[in-house]
Amino acid sequence: MKFKHFLSWVIALASCSLVAGCSTSDSSDSATSDDQYSSRIHVIASKNGRIVPAQPGSTDSWILTLDNPEPTALWYTDRPSQEVGSTPIEDYINAAFWRSAYGDVNPNATVSFQRTGSDELDGLYVSLSKPSYNEKSKTITFDVKILNDTFDQVSADTLAFTNVTINVLNNAVDDKSVSSYIQYASQAVLQPTAVSDQYKVVMSDAGPDMIWVDNAPGQYSDSRPMSYFFPQWPYVFKDSPPNAALFGTTATGKLKLYFLTLTDPVYDEASNQVSYTTKLLGQTSGALEILNQAVLSIDSGAFSRFPVPGKGTGYQAFGQGYDPSTANNTYIYFGSDIARKQTGSLWGTQSYLSQSCEPSCRNDLKTMKSLGINLIRLYDWDPRNDHSQFLDYADSLNIKVVVPISNWLPTQSPSVWNEQVPSYFKPGNFSNKNGTDWHPAVAGVIISNELDRENGGQYYGNVIGLVARFIQEADKRGFSKNVPVGVPVTFVPQGAPFGPGGQNMPSWKQFNQLLTDPRTAPYKDRLMLCPNTYNSKEYLFENAESTGQGWFS
Repeated sequence: MKFKHFLSWVIALASCSLVAGCSTSDSSDSATSDDQYSSRIHVIASKNGRIVPAQPGSTDSWILTLDNPEPTALWYTDRPSQEVGSTPIEDYINAAFWRSAYGDVNPNATVSFQRTGSDELDGLYVSLSKPSYNEKSKTITFDVKILNDTFDQVSADTLAFTNVTINVLNNAVDDKSVSSYIQYASQAVLQPTAVSDQYKVVMSDAGPDMIWVDNAPGQYSDSRPMSYFFPQWPYVFKDSPPNAALFGTTATGKLKLYFLTLTDPVYDEASNQVSYTTKLLGQTSGALEILNQAVLSIDSGAFSRFPVPGKGTGYQAFGQGYDPSTANNTYIYFGSDIARKQTGSLWGTQSYLSQSCEPSCRNDLKTMKSLGINLIRLYDWDPRNDHSQFLDYADSLNIKVVVPISNWLPTQSPSVWNEQVPSYFKPGNFSNKNGTDWHPAVAGVIISNELDRENGGQYYGNVIGLVARFIQEADKRGFSKNVPVGVPVTFVPQGAPFGPGGQNMPSWKQFNQLLTDPRTAPYKDRLMLCPNTYNSKEYLFENAESTGQGWFS
C-alpha cells in the first residue's frame, strides 16, 4: 500500500461543503431491519496523529490518536444504495453510535498519512475498537490491531504522522467474504459527457498496483498489478455497480472529495491510464477540479483468491516418491512433496544448501510465469516440511497456488485428523508468516485426489468428513473464509443424480454427496467442485452426454 507517486499530501476535509447538498445524518446510523450492520463507509481526517504501542515493547495492540480532527465524518453507502452525508465527529465516535453501526464486530479501516519528516504517503490496514472523543483536548483515540502496513517492519515505538485520513469500512453481512478496493494515480479529472448527469473520470499515471482489503470480520489484504483487477470486474460487481470516494489535492493544495458510482472500467496498461463512466452522488462544491495525487476507494464486492481468468496447470515435477527397493537407482529426493525448500533450485533461485543457485537453477516458477500461468495446483504436501520459500516466491510472481492435503490423511481415523490438521495452519504450511491467516499465495485447498475411485471409493466418506474438520479448524483459528476447500474427483459417470434426459453424468453423484452430507452442508458456500476432466470444449460447454447442454450449464 505504498503510494510512491504521492508528495505533499494536504488534508483540508473541513466540512460537508466538500460535497454540497449532502445532509447531516441523524446520530443513530443504526442498521435497518434487513441489515445486520450499517452500510455506511465513513471518512475522518486530522492534520496530526500518532500511533503508540498499548504496552511498552508490544507490537500486538496499539493506540491511534488524532489531534484536532475535522468536525465532521463524511460518509457514503455501500452499493446498491447511493446515499451520501455527514455526521458530527462527536456523534460518530459515540459508543452507542458505534455499537449500532458495527455491532460486536470491530470494523476495519485504511489509514493514510505522512510520517513526520517524510513527504511520501504511507498506510496502515487496521481493526478499530474502543473509540473515544475527548472534548477538552480535542482528540480521538482508538484501540488498534495492525493487519498490514507499508513498512518493512512496524517498530515497537511511537510513530508520529501528519495529514491523516481514515477510511472506516462497513462490516460484511451474513458472514460473506467481501473486500474493498483502492486505486491511485498522479492525477484524476472528471469530464462531462454528452449524457446529462454523466461524467468520465480519467486517472493518469495510475498504479502500478491495486490494493484490496477485507471488510470485517475478514482480515485479508493484498496488492496486485492493476491488470489483475479489471478482468474480475464482472464477477466482483456483478449484481450492481460500486460506489467510490475519489479524493486528491487541488491546485491550491486542499483536499477535494467526490462520491461516485462507477461503470464501464477501461484500463490502458501501455499508458497507465484508467477511466470509468461515472455518476456523481450529491452535488459538488464549486466547479469540477483536477485532482493531484488521487486515491479512488471503491466499496466492497465479492472476492475470490482465484485469478480471473485463471491460466493454470497441474504441477508435479516428480513421480511416486521414495521406494526403498529402487531409491538408489531412480529417485534423487525423499518423497514427492516438491514445494519444500530442499528442492528450491528446481522451482526457484535459491537451493536449501546454498544462498543462490543462479544461473544454474531451473527456476520453474519463473518459466511458468513467462508462459502466462497464474494458477497452479500441487498434489503432495508433507506438513513436516517448510514450504514458505515456495509460497513466497509464487506470491512475488503473482502466481496463486491450490495447496493440497495428500491422500494419506483421509485414510486415517478422526483421531489422527485431530493430531495432523492443526499442523497445516502453521507458518511454513498454509498460513502467513505470523500464523494469523492464509498465506497470500493460497487460492484454495484440495483434500485428496480421486479417492472416489481408489479402493472402490471406500475412503470418499472419510474425505467429506475431513473437509468439515479442516474448515472447523480454520474457523477456530480465525482464518479468512475466502479460501474454498474442494475434493478432486474422477470425471466418470457413477449414477444418480442424472442429467435432464436420464443421462448418467460424470461427477454429479460425487458432488451431490459432498454438498448434501450433513457434515459439510453448513459450509456449502465455502466448497469448490473439482472435476478432473480433460474433455473437449464441446462436451463441457455445449453438449454433454447428448443433452444439448454443456456439462457446466
